[in-house]
Amino acid sequence: MINVAKKGYRGEVEVLSMFENLDIKAIRAWGSDGRSIMQKSDVDILAHVDDIELKVQVKRRKKLPAYLQFKNCDLVATRQDRGHWVYILRESTFKRLLEKCVS
Repeated sequence: MINVAKKGYRGEVEVLSMFENLDIKAIRAWGSDGRSIMQKSDVDILAHVDDIELKVQVKRRKKLPAYLQFKNCDLVATRQDRGHWVYILRESTFKRLLEKCVS
């Protein structure tokens, strides 16, 4: 069985590398604790896209719920009753949007 901490670390490194490959300045919080980069504890990565600061929390799962699995869409919008909307993008869509922001 895979060590959960190692799995999480690898996920954070993958996301950090994605930002760096797009020439976006990003930093990973030491020990997955945002307080090490002067943020709240749930922030894993802090990225700067022009003047926009993106606070990223990385989650890896063995399997996503069926309603979060992309079939023909690029984005899933979901919310709990009386809650805020949460948007989940397909990786290719997210990269295209970021590329447009930094070009």
